[in-house]
Amino acid sequence: MEHQHAEFVDTHYEYLIQRVTSVMPIADKLNENKKLTWRMYSKITNATKRNQMTELLKAVKSGGPAVKSAFYEILQEIEPDVIQELEGSSSQTAHDQRATESYHQKVETEKREDQTDRSDDDIIRCNPSSIKYRSKIEELKKDPSKKKVSNIYFSRSNNYIIGSGGSATVYLGLKEDGTEVAIKRITKDPLKSKDFENELKHLRNLKLESKNIVRYVDLAEDEDFYYLALQLCEYDLVDYMNDLRQLEQKDKEDALRKIVKEMLLGLQVLHRAGVIHRDIKPRNLLIDSEKNARLADFGLSRKLEEGRSTVHTGRAGTQGWEATEILNSSEKSGYKTSSDVQVAGMLVYYILSDGKHPFGDMDREGNIKNGRYCLEHVHDIVAKDLIEWMINKEPAERLTVDEVLRHPYFWDDYSKDAVLRKLGDRPEIQNYETLAKLRNLYIEKEHTEETDPTATLTICEAFSELRIENEKKKRDILAIVGEDLKNLWKLFNTAKAVTEGKTFSNWQSKLSEIWTDINKKLPEDVLGLLRVLRNKLVHGNVRNEFKENNIFGLFPDFFISLHRVAKDLDWDY
Repeated sequence: MEHQHAEFVDTHYEYLIQRVTSVMPIADKLNENKKLTWRMYSKITNATKRNQMTELLKAVKSGGPAVKSAFYEILQEIEPDVIQELEGSSSQTAHDQRATESYHQKVETEKREDQTDRSDDDIIRCNPSSIKYRSKIEELKKDPSKKKVSNIYFSRSNNYIIGSGGSATVYLGLKEDGTEVAIKRITKDPLKSKDFENELKHLRNLKLESKNIVRYVDLAEDEDFYYLALQLCEYDLVDYMNDLRQLEQKDKEDALRKIVKEMLLGLQVLHRAGVIHRDIKPRNLLIDSEKNARLADFGLSRKLEEGRSTVHTGRAGTQGWEATEILNSSEKSGYKTSSDVQVAGMLVYYILSDGKHPFGDMDREGNIKNGRYCLEHVHDIVAKDLIEWMINKEPAERLTVDEVLRHPYFWDDYSKDAVLRKLGDRPEIQNYETLAKLRNLYIEKEHTEETDPTATLTICEAFSELRIENEKKKRDILAIVGEDLKNLWKLFNTAKAVTEGKTFSNWQSKLSEIWTDINKKLPEDVLGLLRVLRNKLVHGNVRNEFKENNIFGLFPDFFISLHRVAKDLDWDY
């Protein structure tokens, strides 16, 4: 059967070029089934519509019988009429031959037209996506000053400049097939070529394909410049925030939270691919026509070598948007992913504070070096906690980008329920009341973590005094606290440190007004509260009461405190 399908494709090759119309659906299915290489698929998608079928059949023909057979089966599914018209022919019919001759004549005619009479306006097709630049695009299409480099059109008129940087000017542009693009024009200068080649390498890296990273479209060049065609976005962050100020407060908060998360998702893609951005700042975060936030500008980005966690280079980045360790280094700077995280934390604050910087405007670099920050313009304590983790002066104390995205700032009610269940099911929490009694017993015996409590009261003797007879429970307790009880002290000391001064430090009195059956024998700390909420959620089946009584709102700092305890105790969730 495979042989017959391959013969069908070879026999009717030219006729198929003319007759098949659903080119991209077929190409997409072949690509999904791994019958096309990425290079082949890219050539098809980047070709003009007139040439897409030719490129598709070239790829199919070069793939051998298996790919031809796959093409045949997909064609039969998508355009069965074509199969029916040609099925049964073992060689070209007279009709096929006439069609082929007609096709070749048509191609030759079009080639001559391309070389002579065809105007630029005929070549550029309509493929609108931008709202902000729609009128400018129409102007550009009719502008006689526009020039063509390869299959990219743009004008050097200042009227079409949409951005600029140290090494490039960005113009509004169009591809020959009508795709709207941002054209980054880069001078062919040996001093700048490394950054350009570096950016191009990252943009073409398939591991970096994401809806939160600006998309590479094409590349052209002439004698003096490179023309890097990138996805056209509507705004950079600075301009977009001007628009967001017009929204109602709730809509604005939701939009800002979305930007924060998508910026971090873009950074996560980079870091998982071993790439450090090194130039995170407001102007390098773009917003596309679908309002997705996308990280951009990878000229200063660097790839970590296999097995390495640091890239040593000269200082890079933008003044006021650099990590503490970079500013404090005297020679070559050592960039880690944690360097990106700190600057991303600065950007999170910028987004949520309506354009402020956590390290201020006066002596910003000095403040970054010394870890002096102010978060007064962000009122959400959960957001503040996230930012503090990220901008910590000590790189080792910062969260990774994966940990950042697991922070309570991004939790909805479903996530909060899941965390309560996951952490609430830990043996430490299931046995928390008993562990508290065990700790109090040793304190009564005047033992602390600084002494060896088992010298005068062994764990077995403690079980006896507490009348714990169940062997499984004894084994569970021993597994938690250890022979030297060090883990017992650490558990309660961590919970106590996190609870002091928090809204839930007197949770029993607050919850007693709502539920009369709560366990008041539990310690009045973060883990005691976890035990109560987990039990209510699982056994009480009162999830609706959580919302009605605004339980989470009573203790706004509970989840960030629980998150901190889990991290300090290395609890996975």
